Amino acid sequence: MSFTVLILLAVGVPIAYANGSNDVSKGIATLVGSGVTDYRRAILWGTVWTGLGGLAGSLLAGAMIGTFGKGFLANGIAPTLPAAIATILGAAAWVGFATRAGLPVSTTHAIVGSVIGVGATAYGFSGVSWAVVGTKIALPLLLSPIVALVITALVLRSWKHFAVPVGDTAECLCTALEPSSAAIAVAPDGILAPLMANLPGVRLTIDSERACVDERPSAFRITINDLHWLTSGTTSFARGMNDAPKMVAIVLATAAFSGSNAGFQTTAFLAVTLGMIAGSWSAGRRVTRVLAENITPMNHRQGFVANLVTALLVGPGAVLGLPMSTTHVSAGAIVAVGAQNSSETKWKTVREMILAWVVTLPAAALLAILFYLLLRAAGAK
Repeated sequence: MSFTVLILLAVGVPIAYANGSNDVSKGIATLVGSGVTDYRRAILWGTVWTGLGGLAGSLLAGAMIGTFGKGFLANGIAPTLPAAIATILGAAAWVGFATRAGLPVSTTHAIVGSVIGVGATAYGFSGVSWAVVGTKIALPLLLSPIVALVITALVLRSWKHFAVPVGDTAECLCTALEPSSAAIAVAPDGILAPLMANLPGVRLTIDSERACVDERPSAFRITINDLHWLTSGTTSFARGMNDAPKMVAIVLATAAFSGSNAGFQTTAFLAVTLGMIAGSWSAGRRVTRVLAENITPMNHRQGFVANLVTALLVGPGAVLGLPMSTTHVSAGAIVAVGAQNSSETKWKTVREMILAWVVTLPAAALLAILFYLLLRAAGAK
């Protein structure tokens, strides 16, 4: 393994750590906020699925690698080692600072800001492919939180018309085998009637969990809380699959330019995934608390829907190479929940969160430019 590859891995792990510490919250905050579980179990759940998603990204998110590798740069522009290092360090520094401040910011936004800042500084304004930035980057990033907000609000509003009231117990789908009354009705008189009467039928019932336990104790039960765990894991998986390729892409593009890319992609994904896991487990609580407690109270139904919408948007986006921000999508869904509980929502926190989103692009760009200038001053080429 060349010295260049070792350097790239050394700077790739810190941004993965920063990403994990800030972004693990996006898939698990609703579990804590709706009272399904505590922070420790939620963070462990999110960490495991983030790691699996990061590894899956090496197989399923090749389009994302293309977008974040050399897709930002104009044709004929090859990334240099100082530019790549500065890009990663600038994004990592901003996400790390935001995590310490408890601000749920987007690693995707930070990387985009870093790439644009360093690209314009190192290669000139024309060195950045602004058409790609506008169509493949800006549009998905801007539209995805709005789409998440609208879909979440519509689903929650529709659910009120057919769901059982939210109380102390979760909504429950009971499945039980019972004698089929229909078979008795159609059976002819005689020997077949008792036989057909004993044929079981499947009865599906939606009710409160308490009613399901009391009235159908032997039935197989699936509650909203069970499904909430599933969507939380799916969101964390999609987030890992969405974010790992973005960080790996910058490393791979520079390694390829230096002639050190042979068999390196798997190693890069392993290093980045381990960094995400470490950050998620050791430093994920601070931002999780903000999303779980400091925006709006939520019940199990609202938390489930918010996570379901996030997973359905971010997962396909990763496969198609559309760099959605899990932060923005998840927060958009949670804000939609807040609109349902408007009088109890802390809109000041929402405004601070949106301000952090706006600041992320220029802040990451400025930090990346500073790192690039320092590296060049130190003689890096």
